[in-house]
Amino acid sequence: MRVLILTAVIFFSQVINATPTIEPIGDNNDYLYVQLNTLPIVDINLSLKQGSISDGVMPGLTNLMLNSLMASDINNKKLISYFENVGAKLSYSVNKETLSISIRSISDINQIMKLLNILNQALFIETIDNVNFDLQKDKIIRAISESKKKVSSVLESSISEKLFNETPLSHQPLGTEQSIMRITKKDIIIHRDKIFNFDNLEINIVGDITLKDSKRLIGQLTNKFSKNRLNPFPQYHINAVEHHTEFDSTQSHLAVIIPAISRTNPDYHNLLVANYIFGGSGFGSWLMEEIRQKRGLSYSVYSYLSTYQDSGYLRISLQTKNENISLAKNIIREQIDKLKRFDVDNSKIKSTKESILRGFEMRTDTNRKILNLISSINYMNLELSYFEDYKNLLRQVNKDSIQAALARSVDFENISVFTVGKRIE
Repeated sequence: MRVLILTAVIFFSQVINATPTIEPIGDNNDYLYVQLNTLPIVDINLSLKQGSISDGVMPGLTNLMLNSLMASDINNKKLISYFENVGAKLSYSVNKETLSISIRSISDINQIMKLLNILNQALFIETIDNVNFDLQKDKIIRAISESKKKVSSVLESSISEKLFNETPLSHQPLGTEQSIMRITKKDIIIHRDKIFNFDNLEINIVGDITLKDSKRLIGQLTNKFSKNRLNPFPQYHINAVEHHTEFDSTQSHLAVIIPAISRTNPDYHNLLVANYIFGGSGFGSWLMEEIRQKRGLSYSVYSYLSTYQDSGYLRISLQTKNENISLAKNIIREQIDKLKRFDVDNSKIKSTKESILRGFEMRTDTNRKILNLISSINYMNLELSYFEDYKNLLRQVNKDSIQAALARSVDFENISVFTVGKRIE
């Protein structure tokens, strides 16, 4: 029996770790599909390229709209209860560039069709209940108020406001108290009818389902979407800023942001390897060694590449005692200069690539992880051969290509520094 169980576990691991095959649904590259028969589960993600960037003059409109629709009563029963009663999951969110709805269900096509029909009714409900609408407003206003008490939230708001000043990216998805109070139910319906649109729709399906049934699900989910074309958003470029927000706390939060590239840029994999060595790998990275291991200034310090539709940046983050913030900034500047030179042995680069590849394999070992990946592939308009491309492009990275990419694709002359905490004179 033990041998049989072990064999099953090994087989399951091998199947789930095999490179997934991504297919378009109905020859539409905005609808992507990966069939996995390892578990009787289907994961569906619907995404609109209309996050809080589409709020216009009413910050928080998209988030309030989605929360109000998802709190709808369908036949005197809450939307969420239809999912909970059959053990299915429904989740949703709004970030700056996208609105996302995700569903997980057992692979019973009839059950999924019924759930999507209920969801469709909620999304396109004709009238919004006054009590529910006021409740959603109250929840969001309380969340905004609570965010002002958290150093990390204050930091994120400051970064958005200053980096993207006077653009639709400058406010947080929650919006502002004043804006939320002004939004009406009519505003919600008008905004819904505008953005729930085939022109900016992406759907991703992963799991134990056929391509034919996937088409049926999409038809059920989208039969009320409009076909009006939307104007594309203009490109936005980040500013160079040094900004401090005074906050009564014992520790300061620090973020250093260096303009870089989008995910689709050919230099991306070179920067990925460079960042892993710089601060993306935790222990063993330059930042962790200098900040924590040598000086004990912070429990955690890290860096990562952040990308949005048109561009991106390299971000460094830490928190430390208020009196240590100046020292921490100086050390980071020294490490940024070291990154710019990037005088690293090829043996270190080789071992780094191997570590990244091992980590990449772990990002495809569950349905949900694959769904998240193909959602990103869809959003960034990457090739359907992404999984093989990723590995092949990573293997081509070397010291010379990294140095060239850093010089070409990272703007070391326009670094932004943000701090939140109590200034120590």
